[in-house]
This record gives sequence, C-alpha cells and structure tokens, in this order.
Amino acid sequence: MNYIYGIILSGGTGTRMSSSVPKQFLKLKNEELLRHSVKAFQNWGLCKSIVVVANEEHIKQTEEILSDLLSPNDRIVTGGNTRHASTLLGLSAINFSKNDVILIHDGARPFLSDKELHEITNEILKFGSATLASKVSETVVSSNENKVEKILDRDSIWLIKTPQGLHSSLLELLLKQDLESEPTDLCSWTESIGVKPRLIASNPFNLKITFKEDLELAESYWNQFIQWKRGN
Repeated sequence: MNYIYGIILSGGTGTRMSSSVPKQFLKLKNEELLRHSVKAFQNWGLCKSIVVVANEEHIKQTEEILSDLLSPNDRIVTGGNTRHASTLLGLSAINFSKNDVILIHDGARPFLSDKELHEITNEILKFGSATLASKVSETVVSSNENKVEKILDRDSIWLIKTPQGLHSSLLELLLKQDLESEPTDLCSWTESIGVKPRLIASNPFNLKITFKEDLELAESYWNQFIQWKRGN
C-alpha cells in the first residue's frame, strides 16, 4: 500500500517583506497563510501524516496557530538554516517505507487544490518525481550587463511551483549522495540522480507570498481561486 506524507516548509522570517511578522503568520482572509497551506492538505484527506517544519524561534507560535488542525499523526519540527536542511529534517520525522509518496509544499503558498494534489501524486507513482509548474506567456531573455543577450524559447520554459514530490524509493539513493553543492529544491535534488521531475500545470493563482505586494495580490485572487476550484 502507498502512503502519502506531506511536508510543509514554514521557516520564513519576514525579511523580504520588511515585516516583523514571518510571512507564514501573515493573514489572508483573516487566516494565517500557514493555516491555508495546512488546510489544503487536511481537506484533501489522503495524507497519513503532515510534518510542518518551522523556525526554532517560532515553534510555539506555530503550535498555537495549528492546534485545531493537526491530528495525532502530524508533527511540528525544527527546521535548518537552508531549504534543503529543513527538507531533510522534515524527512527525518517521517517513518516511510519504500512505496510511499512524499509531497513538499511552501507554507506561504495558500492556493492549492485537491485536483492538483491528486495529479501530482499520480505522476509521482508513475515516474518517481513531479512538481507543479506554470508556463510563461511573455518573452524571456538571457542578459549580460543589463543588455539582452539571447531570446529564449518560452515554449520550453516553466516556472517551478510547489508542491513538489517524490517516491520514497528514491530517497535511499538521494541520501547516499556526496553533494558538491546543496540542492535549491526537490527538483534539483532528484535531477542529481538522473530523475527528471514531471511537470504538472499549476492553477493560475499559485502565488508564493514573498513581498508585501504579493499579499495584496493574494487578497484580490481569493474569490477567483474559489471559483476556479469549483470548476475543477
């Protein structure tokens, strides 16, 4: 039997938002961003366990915010200094077998649907690794000294979102690696052993809240996202 585990990375400090409040605790529609992300997994209902990885300084606040959402199987664990370190700590809190699916999501991405969680899980079971992503619609260039160097083929360019996920059978290989540089995300990690993640088209509202303007944009997206979910 395949079990599904969710890891939600919630280690933001609020620096890029020029805020004293970490972004995962900022509110969208009167509810913290982190709650929106956790509720997406809880409402889906197919995860055996959810692990929230939080900054050590914010463990207590995370516990308070999620006290009514997390089940006895769920965990809140202390994260590391980097995204990859936090991912490893999240993985260490899961008692997975070789036939499981692990989904990794950003705590500051509130727009996620059941449909997308189903799709990414199915692709992982078939191909080993997958991620939500979106295609670009504008011209994309490479540059040098603030000048256009080359026009890139936008039909082959995607913007990576989350959740990202992998089949647990890959972890033995991944964890044995002697990495020259730390992976920036799950896609670069699985690609390092030759597993190229499948791309799944994300909903158009899958915004990662990073700057103050992003939160304002998320507020304007809310009703449109609810309508999108109802139609999908």
